[in-house]
Amino acid sequence: PVAVTMPYLSQFGGVRQAVAQTKSALADVFKPSTGDKALDAALKKAEEEGIVAPQEVHHLMAQAQGRGSLQSGDGTLAGNAAAGVSNAWQKTMLAWGKPFAAAEQFNRRVTFIAAWRIAVKQGMADPAKFAADAITETQFLYTKANRPQWARGVIGATLFTFKSYSISYIEVMHRLAFSGTPEGREASGFMLARVFLMGGAGGLP
Repeated sequence: PVAVTMPYLSQFGGVRQAVAQTKSALADVFKPSTGDKALDAALKKAEEEGIVAPQEVHHLMAQAQGRGSLQSGDGTLAGNAAAGVSNAWQKTMLAWGKPFAAAEQFNRRVTFIAAWRIAVKQGMADPAKFAADAITETQFLYTKANRPQWARGVIGATLFTFKSYSISYIEVMHRLAFSGTPEGREASGFMLARVFLMGGAGGLP
């Protein structure tokens, strides 16, 4: 949210409002209610549609395909052993993915809340769509289609896991810089400044 969401939202109402709304969203993200019934309803719908919690959709798909359930074994020694190994692997993968899924859901919820509030302040007709679009722009797409051909297999995807973010970050910075608007150029400069503050000169692209 601080590295991408805040600079991106600064196009709409300026840096001060983007910082204020992101800070407010960070305070409200863990609360059962944001204090705005319309926002709460939109957030709930976004959860159900996989916008702020995409991993839940993947879990449901795996369940429907028979890949998300623990196995009971077939009663034989070999069958029970195979089921035990499979279950241990499923639990390990779930535990491995939990921190990443929690961080992603946190980032998406903060972005949705902050973007919704900015859209309302700017008088936009559809705050929910603006918030969903802001999530796509700032939290990026990590689908197979958004990776190079060599990074779509098992080995390539593993090697490319932590490279997608930096590439997507530079792509957003580039789009903003060449958006043709002064607000976009300022937002791109804001993103570059965030990189410098977090990584120093050596962290700049």
